[in-house]
Amino acid sequence: MITAANPLIDSKDFDDYEQHLQNYLQGNLDPHRFVAIRLNLGIYAQRQDGMCMVRAKLPGGRMNPRQLLGFAEAAEKHSGTTNVHITTRQDIQFHFVPLERTPQLQRTLAEYGIATREAGGNTVRNITGCALSGACPAEHVDINAYIDKVANYFIRHPLTASMPRKFKLSFSACESDCANGLVHDLGVIATRKDGRPGFRLLAAGGLGGKPKEAIVLESFIEENQLIPAIEAVLSVHDKYSDRKRKMRSRIKFLLDRFGAEGFIEKYRAEYTRTSNAYSPEAAPIGVWRERSIDGSQVKTTLRAPTAQHQEDLNILPVSVPDGRLEIETLRGLADLLVKEGLHDIRTTADQNLSIFNVPTDKLGSLTVALKALGLKLPRCGDLVVSCPGTATCPLGITASRQMAPRLSGGVGDLSVRVNGCQNGCANATISDIGLYGKGRRHHGRLVPSYTLQLGGNGSEGGSIGLTGPDIPAVRVPSAVSLLHDSYHADRQANESFRDWAHREGREYFDELLGHLSNVGAMELPFLTRDHGDSSVFKVESMGVGECAGSQAAPADKLLLDARYESDLSVAFAAKNKQADAGESLENQITYSGQALLEIAGLDRSLKGEEQMLPALRSAYGVYKDELDKLEQFYVELRSFQSTLDELQLASLIASARELTAWAGTRIEEHNKRPHTATEQPRSGTDG
Repeated sequence: MITAANPLIDSKDFDDYEQHLQNYLQGNLDPHRFVAIRLNLGIYAQRQDGMCMVRAKLPGGRMNPRQLLGFAEAAEKHSGTTNVHITTRQDIQFHFVPLERTPQLQRTLAEYGIATREAGGNTVRNITGCALSGACPAEHVDINAYIDKVANYFIRHPLTASMPRKFKLSFSACESDCANGLVHDLGVIATRKDGRPGFRLLAAGGLGGKPKEAIVLESFIEENQLIPAIEAVLSVHDKYSDRKRKMRSRIKFLLDRFGAEGFIEKYRAEYTRTSNAYSPEAAPIGVWRERSIDGSQVKTTLRAPTAQHQEDLNILPVSVPDGRLEIETLRGLADLLVKEGLHDIRTTADQNLSIFNVPTDKLGSLTVALKALGLKLPRCGDLVVSCPGTATCPLGITASRQMAPRLSGGVGDLSVRVNGCQNGCANATISDIGLYGKGRRHHGRLVPSYTLQLGGNGSEGGSIGLTGPDIPAVRVPSAVSLLHDSYHADRQANESFRDWAHREGREYFDELLGHLSNVGAMELPFLTRDHGDSSVFKVESMGVGECAGSQAAPADKLLLDARYESDLSVAFAAKNKQADAGESLENQITYSGQALLEIAGLDRSLKGEEQMLPALRSAYGVYKDELDKLEQFYVELRSFQSTLDELQLASLIASARELTAWAGTRIEEHNKRPHTATEQPRSGTDG
C-alpha cells in the first residue's frame, strides 16, 4: 500500500523491517542478513556502537517545504543531534539515531512523503541531476522527468534489489554534463542528433581508491531506448561483477576484466533482451526545448542569484556550511517558503541549497529573510565540502569534518573537497583541490595526513585529478593556501586551475610542497595529533565498513533472479515474443529450484527436469503435490517450446508464478529459523 504521494514509499517495508529488527535483537536473525535488510532502507551502522546513520532518498535533490518540516520532526523525535546533513549525492542524512528508533524514524519520514528505500545497500542509489534542471537556459530538457521515471521504475526491481555492489546514476540536461557522468557507473546526458532528441550514455566510471573515467557506451539513443539501455547495464553488473571481493565489485572493474570493447559487447547482448521486453511510453516523458545559449556559458555552481529561462524567475543559492541544517532552521525555512509561495527547493552536490522560481522583485526581501534564519548566499572561497570522517563513519581515518572549516578556496573561489579516507564520499578526485585522509608513518610514528588530488573535473571531457604529495594534517591549510597563491601567480591568461595543475605536473607540486610534506624527527610532537583531537593519532579499526553493502544470502538472490525472469516472461508475452517468454520461464523455474537446493545444502548448479527434479524430491518429498506440479510444468514447457503456441503461455506463466511463490515460502520459513550463532549480535553493527 502506498502511504504517501511519493511512489518510492510502501508501508509494508516498515512493517517487515520492524519484525526483522525484533528478530535480530532477540538473536533469531542472522546479523549479516539483517545488515542487508536495514541497508536497503538507508540505515547504516555508525562508528558509535548502537547508533545509526539514516539516509533519505531525494531523486535530483528535490524537496518541498512540507518535507523540510518532516526532516525537522524526524530529527527532533528520533535523532541524537539537532541537525541533518546534506550529502554530495543530494541526499539528506540523520546521525546518532539509536537502532531501536529507526522504525519510528522511517514512519515519520513517510508521513511527509520522504523515502529511504534503497538509499543504501547494493542497489540503485539516489540519482543525481544537474543543479539547474528545469531552469537552465542551456538545457535541452528538464531532466527531472527522466530522473523520476528511472527512480520509480527500478525501485523494488528484482534485478536491482541485491546487486554485487551499489550502482550510481547521474542525469545531465545538456552536453556540459554538469552531473559528473564521467565518474558514475552510468551517466545519462541529454543531447540532440540531426535535430532529434535523445541521450548519450557514459558507463563504468567511478571514484574511491581506484578512480576510473567512464567510457562512451552509446553516442546517441532515442528516448524510448533509455530504460532498456539502463536495465542492460544493470544486468551486465549483476551477471559479471565480482560478488566475492567487495573491493573489486563495482562495475568499473569490468573494464579491466573485459576491456572497453568486451564490456560494450556484453552490454549489447543484454540490451537485445531488455529492449525486446520493454514497451515504451506512448508519449514523450519530457518536453524538449530549443535552448538559447550553449552550456559552456553557464556556471552551475551558483554563487549568486541566477536568472532562469522562465521570464522574471530566478534561482537563489543558499550556503549551508558543512551541509548541516539545524532543526530550527529547517522549520523557519519551511515557513518562509510557504509564506512566499515557493515550493521547489533542492540540495546540491556542494552540500548547499537552491530555491527555484523566485520572482525578481522578491530576491532582496527573501535574502534578508534568509539571513534572519542564519542562512546566507554563498561567498567567494566557501566552496569547501567534506564527509563526516572520524566523527561518525566506521571507515574514517582522519577528522575531515574538523579540517574543512580551516580551508578556503580563496579569491579564486576554488573548489576544495576533503575525504576522511580513500572512498571518495566528498568527491575529492574531481575538485580543484582534493584531499583524502590516511595514516602516514614518519620516523616510526603515525602522522594523520592527506594525499592531495589536484585539478579534477567529473564532467565528460574532464579527468580524474592529478595525485600530489602527502601532507601532514596540521599543515594542510598552509598547503591549500600555497596552491591557491601559486596558481594565481603562475597561471596563463584565462587558464583554469585544472589546466594549470596538469600543465605543471606532479614533479612541480612535489617541489612546491616539499617543505610541508617532509617531516623531521624533531617535528613529530607537533604533527601526531589530528584536528579536534588531543590524543595521539592512531588508525582505529571500527569493524567492516558498510558503504560496500552486504550480500544477500544465495537463496534470496536466486529467488530475486527468478522473479526478474518472471517479469520478463510477462513482458515478452505481451509483445508476442513466445520463444523469449519460454526461455525466461525456464530460467525462472531453474532459479526457483536452485534456491530450494541451496537451503537444503544440495548442489545448486543442477538444472532441468532430469537433474533438478530428483534432487528436489529427495529433499522435499513431503511436498509431493508441488513437485508433481513442477514435473507437469516441465512437460508443458517442452511442448510449448516446440510449438510456440501462444494459447499455452498464460497457463505456463501462472504455473511458474505458483511454483516460485512456493519456493519463496520455503525460503522465508528457512530464514525465520532461530539464529544459532554463539556470538551475540551488536546493535547497529553487522555483528
